[in-house]
Amino acid sequence: MDFCKTVELLYAAVPLRPFRDWLIRAHMERCPRCQAGLLSREEARSLLVGPDQVGGAEALWRRISGQAGRATAGPGAGPGRSRWALSWAAAAAMAMAVALTGFWLLREIERPGPAAAAAGPVERFRIEYINVGGAPAETFVYQPQGSDTVFIWAQKSTP
Repeated sequence: MDFCKTVELLYAAVPLRPFRDWLIRAHMERCPRCQAGLLSREEARSLLVGPDQVGGAEALWRRISGQAGRATAGPGAGPGRSRWALSWAAAAAMAMAVALTGFWLLREIERPGPAAAAAGPVERFRIEYINVGGAPAETFVYQPQGSDTVFIWAQKSTP
């Protein structure tokens, strides 16, 4: 059932006809729930109208011309154009959401983790004193540029 919802969401989000055709075919081949709702060949044939069941063409033409006259009389873009625009807007919104999520994830990957933030800045580093062999020692502190690593060398003071 969740797979069916995912397919419906993808169908609504991507208005490309080849993708939609592939999506429906692939889903119908794999989903037993949707296959159960399909008609058999006999049921489909019973719904089709044969040549002997068709009425006169004059009554049909009057209905078609009446409907066409009403459709051309009213201004408007029509339901097909608005549906097309809505589906493209949905696809653009989905692409924007995916792009923004990707950029957010990339930014989070490059950011240092919580352990690096807890260490504190290097400016707080301070040496009070160092003794080597019980006597004061000379210290050399080295920190490479662009790094948080600090190297300390201590040696006995020369008299």
